Amino acid sequence: MEDKKNFGKYITEKRKAVGLTQEELANRLYVIPTTVSKWERGITYPDITMITNLCKELNISEHEFFTACDDEAMNQEKIEIKRYRTINKIIHYCISIGYLIALITCFICNLAIDHKMSWFLIVLTSIGISFSITNLPFYLKKDKYRMAKISLIVTILIYMLLFITNLVSNGNWLFQAFAIATFEFILLWLGIVICTFIKIDKYYKVSIALILLSICTAFTNPFCEKILNIVSQSDNTYNIIVAILLVIIAIIISVKRFLSKKV
Repeated sequence: MEDKKNFGKYITEKRKAVGLTQEELANRLYVIPTTVSKWERGITYPDITMITNLCKELNISEHEFFTACDDEAMNQEKIEIKRYRTINKIIHYCISIGYLIALITCFICNLAIDHKMSWFLIVLTSIGISFSITNLPFYLKKDKYRMAKISLIVTILIYMLLFITNLVSNGNWLFQAFAIATFEFILLWLGIVICTFIKIDKYYKVSIALILLSICTAFTNPFCEKILNIVSQSDNTYNIIVAILLVIIAIIISVKRFLSKKV
């Protein structure tokens, strides 16, 4: 519908440029005036058989006619793209400003209440993780290794967060926290390395990601219980069922892709 409106606007401009009314143009093309009106209002297109005569009456070539119509649509598309990019930038800038306000507020409160830097370091690292996930992809959108770079930054920041939290709280659980985080990150980085650096079909990449997620789902709770030396009262059966379903989905995706290539 938007293309028809652009077309109608173009016809109107060219008709007025040669000094014709809608009725005069209609008479020269042997159509009724309402037909020309519909063209200019973007309701209908002229019949393909009329284009030669229409271009003659409007004093333009057929090439100019079609090119101008394409340019109208293209200009509209460029406007929409520019508008989207502007809105996207505003959103990311607003999020960044929100992070900055939160940091300044927490910094002042920490010094005012405790008279030293303590829990603000936890907030600082946490916001660093959030910024890496929400805003960093916007700044690295042209980088083909952006997933690996963002994941590396998030990995480092999470280890820093665990260290700082343990330090501020005078805890003795740092080794256990690092062990659990490392177990999760090994699975994460296996997926990232495969998806980023190995050239395989995207469907197989999805299947591999699902299998790694199934391992995480099935073994995270038992691993945490072992590391923390606790006896869980919960049943891991539901997690195992979900893991099996993920594996089944991964197999189905891979088989369907394999068979589609052979056809």
